[in-house]
Amino acid sequence: MVLRFLKFFLPFQHLSDHQLIELGNLIQIKNIPAKTTFIQLYSDSPYQYFLIDGSVEISDESSTQWLIHARSENARNPLSRYRPSRYSVKAIDDIKVVMVDLQTMLQFANKSVTEEPSDEIRQHYLYKRLTKDLSNNRLELPSVPDVALKIRQALYDENSNFRQIANIIASDPAITTKIIKTANSALYRSIHKIDDCQMAVTRLGTKVTSQLVTSFSMKELFKTRNRALKKKMQAIWNHSREVAALSFVLAKITPGFNPEHALLAGLLHDIGAIPIITFADKHPEIINDDKQFDLLIDTLKGELGAAILSKWQFTEDLITTAREAQNWLRQPGEKPDYCDIIIVAQLHALSGRSSTTGELPRLNEVPAFTKLALGQLTPELSVKVLEQAKEQVEETMNLLA
Repeated sequence: MVLRFLKFFLPFQHLSDHQLIELGNLIQIKNIPAKTTFIQLYSDSPYQYFLIDGSVEISDESSTQWLIHARSENARNPLSRYRPSRYSVKAIDDIKVVMVDLQTMLQFANKSVTEEPSDEIRQHYLYKRLTKDLSNNRLELPSVPDVALKIRQALYDENSNFRQIANIIASDPAITTKIIKTANSALYRSIHKIDDCQMAVTRLGTKVTSQLVTSFSMKELFKTRNRALKKKMQAIWNHSREVAALSFVLAKITPGFNPEHALLAGLLHDIGAIPIITFADKHPEIINDDKQFDLLIDTLKGELGAAILSKWQFTEDLITTAREAQNWLRQPGEKPDYCDIIIVAQLHALSGRSSTTGELPRLNEVPAFTKLALGQLTPELSVKVLEQAKEQVEETMNLLA
């Protein structure tokens, strides 16, 4: 009985039978009489409620009301997942609910079964060599692009000014052009056109300029001499550009996020693929199965990406994003983070496409989606929101080209 009804709820659907039994020993099942309001608007209960039987009426602060019925698609999530609660919840008839305290729910939601690498992958020379070199700190990792490093160093210097930062950027004509183009773009609501790098830095500000320069400089890392691998590297870069552009737009419409930081997180989420392809470039004889190579990349890129960004001394949220961006069911807490932005952006980017890591989850099955502002929309409406921002997405992708 416990296994059957707990498996229905999205936070627990990927738990093993053993984990479900363990969870079953920690939950409470409660009968609630009809007409009882058991979750108050703005209440701060430590419990999450899941509907087993009956129907409830949800009301938000604007007095908008809707019904949720047991075993319906909407009943697969907690009845009010936020603290304090954004809704009041009243039983329409006699109902039965599962009560799970928040810490227990988060603990078990993060125990979702993840696939271990197959024996075939674990025994592959590339897997064994890269994991060994990584653990021994001998793996050759890419360095942060020179212009991005110099900009970061300049920002730490309290005596640096717009002119000095503009002079550093000017050492790379391609990035200079992109910075001026960005400052003149509709993304920054530009009215008066400028054609000078220092004026562009002044308009954007030093922090935004630094984030953009780092993003624009990433392209030089996605290169390889091998003709066959070049196509794969280009595909990863194009995907990263699309995810970055979508992340930029998602961060703009989600309170509390910096769009330029989200852009950079999107560009870097697959950076762990670079040392894998670089290694294969030097040892092309070890790659004789394209699908297997893709699987090796998907298996290894998370930890390798985190290692690269740690070496570069990037912020912890970027490191976490590189490591966990394909953990679709991750749920480290109630508040959304940049990894949540990247996960939702990826699902939008990959919609309708095949994935080497298996079938992709639906948006409303992903905790990241429910935590973002878009989680108050249906998946269909969220697609419309991004379609309306199509020009912004395309302009951002073009800037990264």
